[in-house]
Amino acid sequence: MKYTIGLFALGTAALAATSLITPAHATVGSCTEPVTFGTTISSTGRYSTLADKWRNMTIEFAKMINENGGVNLKGCGKKLPLKIIIYDDQSVPSTAVSLFERMATVDKVDFFVGPDWSAMGFPVPPVAEKHKIPMVMANVAAPPIFKRGLKYMWGTPMPTVPNWSTRYFDMMSKQTPRPKTIYFITQDNPVTKALTGFWSKKAASLGYKVLGNELFSVELKDFTSLVLKLRIRKPDIIYISSFDSPSVPLIQQMRRLKTKAKDVHHALLSGKLHKQVGNDLEGVTGEIPWYPGVKGPYSDFTEELVKRANVDMFEYPWTMSRISAYLIMVQAVERAGTVDREKVRAALFKGTFDSPTGQIEFNENGYAHKNGAFTLQVQNGKPVIVWPPEIATGKFVYPSPSWQ
Repeated sequence: MKYTIGLFALGTAALAATSLITPAHATVGSCTEPVTFGTTISSTGRYSTLADKWRNMTIEFAKMINENGGVNLKGCGKKLPLKIIIYDDQSVPSTAVSLFERMATVDKVDFFVGPDWSAMGFPVPPVAEKHKIPMVMANVAAPPIFKRGLKYMWGTPMPTVPNWSTRYFDMMSKQTPRPKTIYFITQDNPVTKALTGFWSKKAASLGYKVLGNELFSVELKDFTSLVLKLRIRKPDIIYISSFDSPSVPLIQQMRRLKTKAKDVHHALLSGKLHKQVGNDLEGVTGEIPWYPGVKGPYSDFTEELVKRANVDMFEYPWTMSRISAYLIMVQAVERAGTVDREKVRAALFKGTFDSPTGQIEFNENGYAHKNGAFTLQVQNGKPVIVWPPEIATGKFVYPSPSWQ
């Protein structure tokens, strides 16, 4: 069922409409109709634990834009309200495809924002290409998705794989004694493997000796043999490339078997992992796209937004990518100055846009090749931004006392 609340058309994955629905019709150059975005969110299904608060956050985003008058269209000489059509893609790629097709043909939205996840990023963009509707996706990180010659898609993964651990390794290069050895442990997943594939080579080029590179299945619960290898090899850095739940038993067994390292780095660190392992995460470092207190473009706006939506950015780190997708589309429409898909597409092509993480710059394939992350460390049970120093909210503790 789909229904309307104020300026926000919301819905489930059901495709049946009701007589209460008034579809939003895209009108090129319209100066009277709301500017309409269409999106799907994984409110249910396997990805829902990462995104279950985004529907409300999206509603609040549009409200805040409209409280400031709306989207500024120079061609109209005024601001127009922002309207967002939302569906639940149920974390299913085929459902997402059907819903984006519906938004193009039935709801007739002006522009697409979202979806998330590389599993959606492969099948959904051809819908945008077919209907020539510019699309700014969110958490879609796999580089091959952007190498298909599609002209109507852009992505704001936070951050991109080649930039993921840039600041972390910069920080480690400044430490005394400088770490010399590293051991990679990787969940069998396209994104996590892409991270290790890039950063293991990068670490070697930076002078680290790579002592091991272990791949584990998401079903693996007994890490004893792997942890024993860590104890034998004694790496300075243990680099874990994994999502939350699969690495829970790994972290717990590393603690139980008294694993030692100068630093344990969990590249996809989040508050959800912290809730599952508690004090075992003390001293662990990781990456985070953004956290309240880090100042940059739209940071005040974003702090108010996540406060209204009750989103903890440590528990929901992928939220920043979603917010940036919305902010970039608003900026692109305002640069175009009109509701014109081709002019908005031109504004997005190789464009540079502001976000709380800093400037996001797209390459010719729509990939955000300038988009870094901040390094955090769990200290006394709290996330602390420790690098880069100019925006840090605390000092990096090294070597990590709890892993000695």
